[in-house]
Amino acid sequence: MVRPPPGAPFIPSDEAKLKEKLRQWKSSRKQRFGEKRRHGFVETEKADMPPEHLRKIIKDHGDMSSKKFRHDKRAYLGALKYMPHAVLKLLENMPMPWEQVREVPVLYHITGAITFVNEIPRVIKPHFIAQWGTMWIMMRREKRDRKHFKRMRWPPFDDEEPPLDYSENVEEAEPLEAIQLELDENDDTAVLDWFYDHKALIDTSSVNGPSYKRWNLDLPKMSNLYRLANQLL
Repeated sequence: MVRPPPGAPFIPSDEAKLKEKLRQWKSSRKQRFGEKRRHGFVETEKADMPPEHLRKIIKDHGDMSSKKFRHDKRAYLGALKYMPHAVLKLLENMPMPWEQVREVPVLYHITGAITFVNEIPRVIKPHFIAQWGTMWIMMRREKRDRKHFKRMRWPPFDDEEPPLDYSENVEEAEPLEAIQLELDENDDTAVLDWFYDHKALIDTSSVNGPSYKRWNLDLPKMSNLYRLANQLL
């Protein structure tokens, strides 16, 4: 092996480059869940706030004509380009007909300019199909009885009408009853306890965790779900 002449710049070999990249990667993985620093500033992890905190921000910013909010108008205008994504995330996480309410985490701007639902809904496919199979039966009964649905006048609000205040109009209102098929205690015993749960079987060995990438249901559960989903198969 020929040695480089004195004073020549050191050129690392491919093996040395790989070792350096491996060292940097290991270092970054160690700091993944630690405190993040930006230019000497320690960025701490933010704690989850209660829903009332966000409602107060939106209520305080209800009248944007006040002079104290003149600096926030730029943030509100800048947030408009993200509005389609915010609506998409809202529709993506809407409660299913068999759910009365659904609580989700949200990500919000400190001025109340925009709020995103910070969750991706994940399901077990045969379970989800079976839930909609029972809805098919219930919707046929609903067309006959008209128990859960009411007609609305459109548009519900005038153009100049201010938004409804949550605490005065929505908070005390009781949500409508969930639409659920009454399961049989004998025939549906394999799925009776968790069939209409939002995140079903999440704390059991049947799924790998919140991601629902892998699931494993035994034969009685699968046959029960297949029978309930038969309307759509």
